[in-house]
Amino acid sequence: MSPLLGRAATAPAPLIERIEALGRAADALDGIAPSADITTARELLERVDRRRALSAEHTVIGLFGATGSGKSSLVNALVGKEISNAAVRRPTTAVPVAAVVGAAGSDALLDWLQIEQRHLLDGTDAELATAAQRPPAGRRARRTHQADAPGIVLLDLPDLDSVESAHRAVAERMSGLVDVIVWVTDPQKYADAVLHQEFVQPFAGHDAVTVLVLNQIDRIRQDEREPVLDSLAGIARADGLERAPVLATSATTGRGSRSCVSTW
Repeated sequence: MSPLLGRAATAPAPLIERIEALGRAADALDGIAPSADITTARELLERVDRRRALSAEHTVIGLFGATGSGKSSLVNALVGKEISNAAVRRPTTAVPVAAVVGAAGSDALLDWLQIEQRHLLDGTDAELATAAQRPPAGRRARRTHQADAPGIVLLDLPDLDSVESAHRAVAERMSGLVDVIVWVTDPQKYADAVLHQEFVQPFAGHDAVTVLVLNQIDRIRQDEREPVLDSLAGIARADGLERAPVLATSATTGRGSRSCVSTW
């Protein structure tokens, strides 16, 4: 279930009240507040209504980041096989690529998201539902996905700083539609001021459903990893992401520092 709908299930009043309050405010301020603000509010209400009408059993997780951050490699590592093109040539992801756990009910959601490249997975293909660990060499992977497990749509998205404006437009559009935002960065660009100012800070209001991941941790010396993570955490807090977890991992080795997206 999506975080939005999950919160509604455990504490329906606050979410419903906020949605209704926003609708009342848009109606009351129509003709008074700037028209652009009213339009934005109504578009948000429309997206919320549409998302609530679609599969409540799927959480849509979008991996966002700059060129070279390793989003595609990370998706492939999480899925356990290559479904997204990861190569030296940039950009490698021109359109969103979805890995789907739990096919039932996902088609309408994916249509709404305008995702054409879909890879349907089951318990023999992926461990997305539990972020399970990769077993030591020589041992069979532990299969934990079950038929009644929550559905997941994991999206590999085009680069936010792509040289192709159409690619950037897709990533920016998806940032307003996913349930969970995962910012993937790397040791070279994690402190890039432009990326933080243009892409991270505007979404500080989504703190509760945001995760920051420092990929390629294997490229940092062991004794330098904690200071780099502390630096990224400090930048995230300055961006307004006060509660968003700051994690580290390596799509290549599967290991990281502190809590990892997946500790294979």
